[in-house]
Formats: sequence, structure tokens, C-alpha cells
Amino acid sequence: MQTLVRWITGSTLLALLAFGNAMAGTEGQDLLFLHAENVAALTAADRQDIYGQLGLKPGSDPQTLEFAEDTGCPPMPGAQVQGKDLNNDQYPEVFVSLGSTCMYGYAGSGVFLFIRDGSGHWKMHNLGSGIVVVQDTSHKGYADVMIGGPGFCQPVLSWTGTEYAFDHDIPEQPGACDSR
Repeated sequence: MQTLVRWITGSTLLALLAFGNAMAGTEGQDLLFLHAENVAALTAADRQDIYGQLGLKPGSDPQTLEFAEDTGCPPMPGAQVQGKDLNNDQYPEVFVSLGSTCMYGYAGSGVFLFIRDGSGHWKMHNLGSGIVVVQDTSHKGYADVMIGGPGFCQPVLSWTGTEYAFDHDIPEQPGACDSR
């Protein structure tokens, strides 16, 4: 009987440890996607893939995220995550905006875009600092994106077939882009 009790106790402890480790691994992922919009089609594996590529970890305050590498920057209060079907395939691509003036300057946030490749994995594209605005125009089957930020001249990025690259500027007032 004592052997059975020890075995049950040991098994229960191992199960609790495994559950705790699993929860610790998803804590940051859950915080990243806490207020996400239009990403219901993403599986837990999709979310883990995206979270893992960003190089984040839960912050010391349970409601924050921070960079896994020591950047000297304070923790961030979550992130903005939004799914948007850029190529009309009925499945969202995923924008992640990380708010950190320490890392991204006056723009205040860095924009990352995740696009699923043919094998079902997500490829991260760093779109720069600012706020993403999807445009009505498109190239090679993907919508163009403007990365708005400080100033009066905003860059528009277009899909090249493998990545988003600078295409043109949009002036917010006459002459705003003349010096570029």
C-alpha cells in the first residue's frame, strides 16, 4: 500500500511540474495574444511560432512583456496583434506592434509582419518603426502597407514576392517628401 501511495504521490507531483512548465511556456504567448484582433483562425502552434520568433519573455510584472536579450529597456505592457488577410487567401497574415520608445524611438513601436510559408511555418518580416496602415493598392498579390510615424512623409512598402520593400513615399502636406 505504501508503494502505491508513493507512486501516486510521485506521479501527481510530476504531472503538476509538467503542467506548471507548460503554463510558464505559454504565459508570454497568452499575454501577446490577449487583445489580438482577427486571429481566431490561428492555432496554439501558430501563436507559439509567432511568439517564439519575437524574442520576448514575460516581464517581472505579470502583465508585461520584455525582450529576452538584455536591452536595458523597461518591460512593455503587452503588444498590439492584428490579423489581416493581405493576399485574399481567406487566412490572416499577422501584424505585431511592440510598443517601446526605448527600442523604436519617437515612433514608439516596432512593426513585425508574419506570413505563413508553403510549409505552414510563419516567416517574420521587420517592417520598421511606426504604425502600420494597410493600403488599397497591391503588388504581386499582397496589399501595400504604409508605416506611419513622426514627420510628414510616410513610406509605403510593397510585396516583392519574398519580402516587403520600400516602394514610394506619401507626403502628408505639399513638399513634405521633397528632401528624400
